[in-house]
Amino acid sequence: MEGPARTVSELTLVCLELAGKIEELTTREEREACIIEHLVQYSQEKVHMVDFDTGLEWFNVSRPLTLSGDLHGRISVLDFFTYCCINCMHILPDLEALEALHPPSDGEVLVVGVHSAKFENERLSENILAAVKRYGIQHPVVNDPKAKMWMALGISCWPTLLVLGPSGEPLFVLVGEGHRERLQLYVDVAIKHFSDSGTLKSSSPVPMAPSEHLQATSSILRFPGKVAVHPGGLIVSDSGHHRLLITDHQGNVKHVVGSGEAGHQDGNFSSSKFTNPQGTAYLHPNIIFVADTGNHLIRKVDISAEEVTTIAGTGEKGTDHEGGNTGTTQAISSPWDVCLTRTLDRSKEEPENLLLVAMAGTHQIWGVFLTDGKWLKGSFYEKGTVVRLAGSGAEENRNTSYPARAGFAQPSGLTCCALPDKTELFIADSESSAIRKFDLKDGSVKAVVGGARDPLDLFAYGDVDGSGVEAKLQHPIGVTSVGQTVYVADSYNSKIKAVQPSGKTYTVSTISTTDSTDNVDQNQKRGLNEPAGLCAAPNGSCLYVADTNNHAIKVLSLTDNSLQELPVRMVDEGDSSSQDLLNGNLEEEKEVQEVVVSVPQDGAQELTLLIKLNFPEGVTLNDQAPNKWKVESHDPDLVLAASQGTLQQGSELLVSLPTAANISQRDITLSCTLFPCLPSGVCVAAAAKCVIYLTNTEEETDTKKEVPINVRLKL
Repeated sequence: MEGPARTVSELTLVCLELAGKIEELTTREEREACIIEHLVQYSQEKVHMVDFDTGLEWFNVSRPLTLSGDLHGRISVLDFFTYCCINCMHILPDLEALEALHPPSDGEVLVVGVHSAKFENERLSENILAAVKRYGIQHPVVNDPKAKMWMALGISCWPTLLVLGPSGEPLFVLVGEGHRERLQLYVDVAIKHFSDSGTLKSSSPVPMAPSEHLQATSSILRFPGKVAVHPGGLIVSDSGHHRLLITDHQGNVKHVVGSGEAGHQDGNFSSSKFTNPQGTAYLHPNIIFVADTGNHLIRKVDISAEEVTTIAGTGEKGTDHEGGNTGTTQAISSPWDVCLTRTLDRSKEEPENLLLVAMAGTHQIWGVFLTDGKWLKGSFYEKGTVVRLAGSGAEENRNTSYPARAGFAQPSGLTCCALPDKTELFIADSESSAIRKFDLKDGSVKAVVGGARDPLDLFAYGDVDGSGVEAKLQHPIGVTSVGQTVYVADSYNSKIKAVQPSGKTYTVSTISTTDSTDNVDQNQKRGLNEPAGLCAAPNGSCLYVADTNNHAIKVLSLTDNSLQELPVRMVDEGDSSSQDLLNGNLEEEKEVQEVVVSVPQDGAQELTLLIKLNFPEGVTLNDQAPNKWKVESHDPDLVLAASQGTLQQGSELLVSLPTAANISQRDITLSCTLFPCLPSGVCVAAAAKCVIYLTNTEEETDTKKEVPINVRLKL
């Protein structure tokens, strides 16, 4: 009689032992033999498994998948994740690397994301879909809002990878992050083992269908993560486009920093590369510091020189919880926000010289010393030192007088509040759903609002105004301050809240915004949708909000609580040619195109020219930009109904022809100024010029003629 099936929890313990054995072996052959021994046992031994529940919503596929159908005959990797989790974000490159080695089209390996939400906001399919696009997830993802599969299998940690055999049998469990090599080794050995046994079969293609809910909007932004002020306007982290936009106060873009392509590259503004940049901080007179989150780096932007350099991080995700090395020799992990302050030996009149970093990946607060400086308890750090200032590295909500023993949970937003005798750093501690503060004079870490009294309870979230721990937030990400009031981007509640001191405690209240934005795009939610960053205007009159899932920057008046969208524009609409050749993305107009249009010789009175714009593959016209056409003719017999106008695909230009039958040797010059969007989503300026030569024909032809315009870009 067969005994009860083993559980995935039991298999997890077995896999921990297996990992220990493999580490002790020296050759790949020995490791493969050990893994095959494990496979033989667990491909035969019953381990409890369940199929996906029916009626769930799927992304990146055209229909729901099943274990017994689509996953049968191949090795499958189920990624149990929730989209807020920094550790879940960290393993996405590992899964991408596996998929690069074993593409789904090969039929041997398939990765499936099983979204099992922590927060209420994460149960909504539209929010999961936005996260899938934000993080560039290409493999199938299913929304399991009640976490039925998670509970049925006894999964207990985000992320957890469950590797299944060709018959859907659980084989391996990997908990947490940092398992790229082991995952690839397990999958490679499993492919060989099951191929040799004849059970790995060529499966029918999975019906991949990338989900495209992000249609063209009036905004040039894509998932903006943070926003900061500089003396001339704003610094917008256009995170989904992997770039920064430096604008004036009206939203007109003055500089684009970054090519728009994900990567790590120092250099000038047009050639440099970022990956999902988040928080920025401005240092007078011309420096911006950037938390380059996806690259695990801190970057410096010199506005005057138009240069980007790296000042901290190796480009690889670090696991160090202490630090102490200098510059690019010190590995760091997912910096999410930055804030400037002074070391303890500097007066308020001296320039800021310490960059504070919300190190979300290791749940700590770090510092980058821009000059030599003194710090807490008589410590002294040399210029360039990158070091932990607070936080043990344990993911907790632990407050203490000893900064190294404090516990944070994915700190993601920072703001410094200067008091008469000290400076306090307020922290949006996302996974504990709390606002915390770090006293930069005595080193204590204290609760402000939200969270729970139990430092291990990271599920005390909600939407409740009130005092101290009785108040509830849901995954706050951004903070800024005006005087002693701290404003919070309460992301998963899609609200802005104000935190103010009240005696010995703090109270939080919701700002009831009135959205007065006209003509809200049909793809946007009125109001806010997962706002992730905010900053205060220098005069304290308003807040600028990075309204992430609405792809917008909003302006929240602190006078009447009105909420309006700031139109971020690549160029001044009053002068559409003012930023031609923007940061090198525009191909200069090196040649004038020529088109011959045949006109009936029977004396047609009018000719309609129909503009057809031909773009490189994947490039589209931004219909919301100030695209324009202009026509000129030095022939008085050719009468133009209009000399200029708004340009769209298929725009029509009306020309009155002379009554004489012969119109050969006459010409019209058409100039186009337009704003195409590259495949990466970056929109740039472009120009094209065409001379239209008219000629007679004896054949009967339509007097509406198509004029092809080839738009050339540097891609």
